[in-house]
Amino acid sequence: MTPENEAKKAYLKRYRKDIVELEQCKQEAIQLRLKALPGGISYDGMPHGSGENHADLANYAVALDEVLMKAEEKQRELLRDLQAITYAIDRVPDADCRILLRYKYIEGIKDWDVIADRMNFSPDYIKRGIHSKALRLFEIPQ
Repeated sequence: MTPENEAKKAYLKRYRKDIVELEQCKQEAIQLRLKALPGGISYDGMPHGSGENHADLANYAVALDEVLMKAEEKQRELLRDLQAITYAIDRVPDADCRILLRYKYIEGIKDWDVIADRMNFSPDYIKRGIHSKALRLFEIPQ
């Protein structure tokens, strides 16, 4: 495999990594929001103070807002990257090559036999023929 093809494969593999990272960002934001929810009413019969420290609550709200803003910016960055990869695949002129690139790098199918079965070709032809051609035709966006 040529260094150019290795670079193309690494670029395409970013899609699956970005999807995982995007999901992690979403989960982190959900967890932060859940932690920000006030606790329930305590019915333990014990006397409690007349309220929480409002300065602490305000500081927490500011910190939470900063973390959520960073998470949202990271999500936007990942989505831009996902769109760039998808757009680059869509620019490949051969339909079989586009289909293979989507199966392999977008859907993340690792088994050549599965891809070959879906495309009605032999696994060897998929791996050595279409995949090689797809990498040759694929261009990393500048």
